[in-house]
Amino acid sequence: MSSKPALLDQSSVSLSFHTSHAKLLLFDWDGTLTPIVKRPADAVPTPATVRILEHLSSQSLTAFWIISGRDQTFLNDHFGSIRSLGLSAEHGAFVRRPHATAWEDISGSVGTAWQSVIMSIFEEFTSKTPGSWTERKNIAITWHYRNATPDQGALHSTECKERLLDQISQSLTHLEVINGKMCLEVRPRSVNKGTIVHRIVQDYEKSHGVATSPDWVLCVGDDLTDEGANSPLNLLYAS
Repeated sequence: MSSKPALLDQSSVSLSFHTSHAKLLLFDWDGTLTPIVKRPADAVPTPATVRILEHLSSQSLTAFWIISGRDQTFLNDHFGSIRSLGLSAEHGAFVRRPHATAWEDISGSVGTAWQSVIMSIFEEFTSKTPGSWTERKNIAITWHYRNATPDQGALHSTECKERLLDQISQSLTHLEVINGKMCLEVRPRSVNKGTIVHRIVQDYEKSHGVATSPDWVLCVGDDLTDEGANSPLNLLYAS
């Protein structure tokens, strides 16, 4: 039986943060900095959250990034005014660097021809799963079932994933299926949080005008889509 991870000691974290030199904070949004809610549109930051993000991201030699599955529009609408905050949309496909105004597409040439095939599968399961819906993003498609009955949502998500994996194995091998929090997402394998985290760490020296990498890193998420963010950190900070 797997055990729950130990809780962070808040006093130790605070002490190490204030005594470190170069800091990097990487946070997911939904389920991490805000609770999971029935309507994703309701998961907006409170004024207090905005003030905290502004304060932390403006600290000297501190980079604070929100790395989310949300699209650029949502992140821009709710966090765009915080110029010192780094934003990553659709799990690393698009970024707005701290103090920048424009978004960068770093997904590469992934194409969208595959989306109609995946949409047809998701639409089939949406039609037979009341309370579920499909979200079409720029380079990914997500099927949400958080508002379906628990038993039906769990059953149909398993069946849907099996269908998706079968289709991908036959003709769409450049895609992958990700289990999120009460959702399934299909996206190109080349797009993931690990890729953008690796790039953020590499770019830290140039963006902060220093000859050092972060010596204090905190990476926090709540589901499997966030696991990839830890992989490059484990390699870079193995010692």
